[in-house]
Amino acid sequence: MARVFLINPSMDTAAGFGEYRALSEAMPPTGLAYVAGAARRAGHTVGMIDNFVENRPDDKLAATVQAFAPDVVGIPVLTPVAQGIERFCARLRETNPNVKIVMGNHHASVFAEELVDRGVCDVVVHGEGEERFPQVVDALVGDSGLESVPGVTWRPNGHVETTGRPPQIRELDTLARPAWDMLPWAHYTFLPFVTVARPCLAVVGSRGCPYRCSYCVEGGAANGLRVRSPEAIADEMEWLVRDMGVRHAGFVDPIFPFNKKHGLAVCNAIAAREIPGDWWWTSETRIDVIDDEMAHAMKASRCKRVLFGIESGVDALLKNVDKKCTAAKVREGVTAAKKAGLEITAFFMLGLPGETAEMTRETIDFALSLDLDIAKFGITVPYPGTELYETLLAEGRIKKGEWEQWSTFNPNGDNLPFVPDGMTGPELDRLHKRANWLFFMRPRIIWRHLFVVRSIKLSHMVAGFRLFFRQFVMGQI
Repeated sequence: MARVFLINPSMDTAAGFGEYRALSEAMPPTGLAYVAGAARRAGHTVGMIDNFVENRPDDKLAATVQAFAPDVVGIPVLTPVAQGIERFCARLRETNPNVKIVMGNHHASVFAEELVDRGVCDVVVHGEGEERFPQVVDALVGDSGLESVPGVTWRPNGHVETTGRPPQIRELDTLARPAWDMLPWAHYTFLPFVTVARPCLAVVGSRGCPYRCSYCVEGGAANGLRVRSPEAIADEMEWLVRDMGVRHAGFVDPIFPFNKKHGLAVCNAIAAREIPGDWWWTSETRIDVIDDEMAHAMKASRCKRVLFGIESGVDALLKNVDKKCTAAKVREGVTAAKKAGLEITAFFMLGLPGETAEMTRETIDFALSLDLDIAKFGITVPYPGTELYETLLAEGRIKKGEWEQWSTFNPNGDNLPFVPDGMTGPELDRLHKRANWLFFMRPRIIWRHLFVVRSIKLSHMVAGFRLFFRQFVMGQI
């Protein structure tokens, strides 16, 4: 058996969140917690650090790794933290020259050949890591070799090789529970527009997505939908609340519920447990899944807030990105959720392909016309691994690199990764700021958050209001 050290990377919040950095929170690293649970069940000695919480500089983090003396280090890589991880790995090579570095997650998968060929890491695990990461560890410390492990990229004999398409884990109920006990889970929350109580931890009810929205890495045939049984989900919910003291269990599925039949079964299973205490769950789903029956079942099983990816109020733009939804359907779903007593957070993407400034204003007006509790407006970022990224890259409209600037939270109007034809970056940035001002500075929204919803921390509200007023005074809105 091997010694394995897992790292949840830190993030430069100034680069990633910019003037919104006061709103950043340490969120549960769900995928890494699952991989830790799987590696531990496989018999490996596992150490782990959440460096988003600890925020140790590269030298101290490398020293922490050295003190554990691992055979293998595992790091998940998403685009906004990619450059920082490369710098850390270079330092790790200096202090721990014999350790093997294994990377995973979307950014690492997209740039696997480049990362391995340049020696940033030794192996990239594609897709889900719970089965393959322990196999990779066994191969790296043993004599079996990586040729028999599907879905990995590595560099034997100086040439980069990939062992084909990664298989999916079909039976999600068989996975080891996430190793929350190895993490500072009491510090975790979700972002302010998601959190309804504290402490928070994540729940996985399904994986994959049957839809193919061009801006999302989750969809398509290569990531087919698989679900956990309603009883397994209810078991985990009860474990989190009763045994761990969690007050907010948040589904982190791309879509949950993904359809009415499974959603009703899960809600009924949770409600049947009669789990005591002041706790809630939340989920993000497609708005066309929600009708009166589904919304009432969610509320009856202690769902407090539902999150909708609405994206735009312009049907033509939704069609451009294969959203397969309409503004009329959005209104129906919002009405059903509100009738059941659910709080609503809605996500909007400004600057979609084909969007004009007038369309952006139409989306803002649409958001203002809906009975929403929170709206999160983001500027479109074509992340690597999405169809949108590949299309724009092929057209020469975006370029690789400078990943720390690729953030929906900290748009820089002079350096946006993508701006649709007919608009300028500063114009789009100004409309983005104006959307936030118009939504959150309405008296009824201020009243609702002070006296009704009351889940956003006062410090976050104060920081938000100060930011809005500063932008207003500086003429940015």
